Amino acid sequence: MSPVRAPLPGNLFDVLSAAAERHGERDYLIIGRREEVATFRELAHRANRFGHLLAGLGVTPGDRVAIWMTNHVDWAVASYGTARCGAVVVGVNTRLSPREVAYLLDKTRPRVWILEDVFLGKVQASDTIAPVLAELRARGAREPLVLVWSASGARYPGTRDWQEELATVPDSASSLPGAAELIAKSGEGDYPEAAGVAVILSTSGTTGAPKGVMLGHEGLIKLAAGVAERQELGPTQRFYSVAPFFHCSGYMHGLLTNLIAGSTYFSTQRYLVDELWDVFRSERINAYHGFVLPLQEMTHLPGYDHAEIAAFDRAWYSAPATLMQDLEQRIGAKMCEVYGLTETGGNVSICRTTDPVAMRHDSDGRPHEGIEVMIVDPATRQSVPDGTPGELCVRGWNVMRGYFRDAEATAKTIDEEGWLHTGDQGVRLSDGFIKFLSRIKDVIRVGGENLSPLEVEEVLIGHPAVQEVAVVAGPHPRMVEVPVAFIVRRGGVAVTAEELEAYCRERLANFKVPTRFVFMDALIRTSATMRVQKAALRELLTAETHG
Repeated sequence: MSPVRAPLPGNLFDVLSAAAERHGERDYLIIGRREEVATFRELAHRANRFGHLLAGLGVTPGDRVAIWMTNHVDWAVASYGTARCGAVVVGVNTRLSPREVAYLLDKTRPRVWILEDVFLGKVQASDTIAPVLAELRARGAREPLVLVWSASGARYPGTRDWQEELATVPDSASSLPGAAELIAKSGEGDYPEAAGVAVILSTSGTTGAPKGVMLGHEGLIKLAAGVAERQELGPTQRFYSVAPFFHCSGYMHGLLTNLIAGSTYFSTQRYLVDELWDVFRSERINAYHGFVLPLQEMTHLPGYDHAEIAAFDRAWYSAPATLMQDLEQRIGAKMCEVYGLTETGGNVSICRTTDPVAMRHDSDGRPHEGIEVMIVDPATRQSVPDGTPGELCVRGWNVMRGYFRDAEATAKTIDEEGWLHTGDQGVRLSDGFIKFLSRIKDVIRVGGENLSPLEVEEVLIGHPAVQEVAVVAGPHPRMVEVPVAFIVRRGGVAVTAEELEAYCRERLANFKVPTRFVFMDALIRTSATMRVQKAALRELLTAETHG
C-alpha cells in the first residue's frame, strides 16, 4: 500500500491543509481514551487561526516559538500554527527543571513561550514562570511573551491566556500570505540559519552538552513519507505511540507520518499500561511505534489475551532480538527494528514487515533511498569492511541543518564531506542491512578487548527469569573496565547471580561474562523516550567504588 500522493507540499502547514482536503472529517489525532479528538479538517482550521494569533503577537518568519506542553491536540495546533506564520517550533521536554528550561530558551531565543499550567496533576506554571524569567534576565537574554494553556482556567500575572487570545482571532482568519511564502522569508530574520527550518529539538547530541537540532520542512516531510510507506500506513490504519510530541518519535514518527499517510494517530498524555490495553482493544489498533516497554507490560497484564487485539499486526522499536522474538510469539504481530537519532530527523533505516524474520529482529533495516550510511574506524575515520564494527556515519537529505547558534559543535559533528558522525557503534550486514550495536561511549574495554554491551544483553534477555537487563562498564583495578549487568527479574521467577553467571558462561567468551549482577525493581529510564539511562547506572557503580 502506498499512502502518499506525490508530490507533497514543501512545508508542514500545507501538508496539513492538503490532508484536510483529502480526509476531511476523519479522525486524525486522538488523545487517551478519546478525552481529546481532532479531525484532519478541524486541526487545519485551528492551526490556521493559531498562526494568525502568533502573527498578531509579533511572531515573524524565522522567529522561534517554544512549546512546553504534554501531549494534547493543542500541541499539534501550536506546532502547525507556528508553521502557518513561517516561524520555527522549539520542542521543550516537560520534565526539565526551570534552570534547564531557561538554558534552552536562552539558546533558542523564542519570541513566544507556550506552556501548559499543569503537568501530570501537579501545578507547574506558578512555580516555573518566575524562576525561568529571572534566570533569563540574569543571563541577559531576551524574555519571550508567555502564553499559558490552562485546562482549569487559572490566570497568571504577566502572561497571556491561550483561550482569551485565540478568541480575538476571526473564525475565518485569512489575512496572512501563504505559509510557503512566509517560510521562504524565514532566513531574513535575526538568525539566517533558521531558513526553511521547521523545528528545533533539544538533544545531548553527539558531542555532549544539550543542543538545538535544526530540522527542515522538506527533509522531515520526505522522511515521514518514507516511514509511512515502509510501515504500510494508509487511511484505514490506526496507529499508536506513547512518545511525547517534543521528541522525534512523537513529532516525526507520530504527528507527521500519520498526517502524510492519512492514518489515525492515538497518543496519550501519560503512559499507563491499562489505558494502552483499553485503547488497543476498543480502537482496533493496527500498528505501534516507539519503545518496547509498553508492549512488554501489556502482555503481562492479568487476563491478557492477544485474541482481543487481533487487528494489531506490526510494531517498530529497538530491543534485543530474543525479546522481539518472544513478543512476536506472545502478541502474534510482526516485530520490526528501526534506527535513527534526533540529528537525522528520527530515522535512518527501518525494517519492512516483509523482510526476513532474522533481519526484522536482529538488524535495523535498510536506509531510505538517498540516505548513505558508512561504517568507519572511530580513531582513523577510515571506512571498514562489511561485518566489521565501527562508527555509524550518515549523509543525505535527512541530516540536520546543524545545531542552532552552535557552529563549532556542528563542525565537530558534520564533516566537510557532509557525513554526520553519530557516536553510535554499528555494523553493515548483508544485502544493505545495518545494525546498531551501542553508543561508542558505552563500549566496554575489557583489557585489550572491546565488548558491545548489546551482545551480553541479548544473551541475558533469553533467560526465562530476566524481564529487563542493561549491561554497563564497571571499574576494575587490573582490567580497567569489566561488564556489570543490572537485572529486573520477571515477576514470580527466582534467579540468583550464580545461576545467571553460569548461563552466560555457556554462551559467551569469558571476558564477556558479567563480573557482577545487580538486581533492581526497575531500570533507570529517561522520561521522554523510556530508554535506559546507562550513564546513571555507571554513576551508581562509580559512587559505590568511591564510597
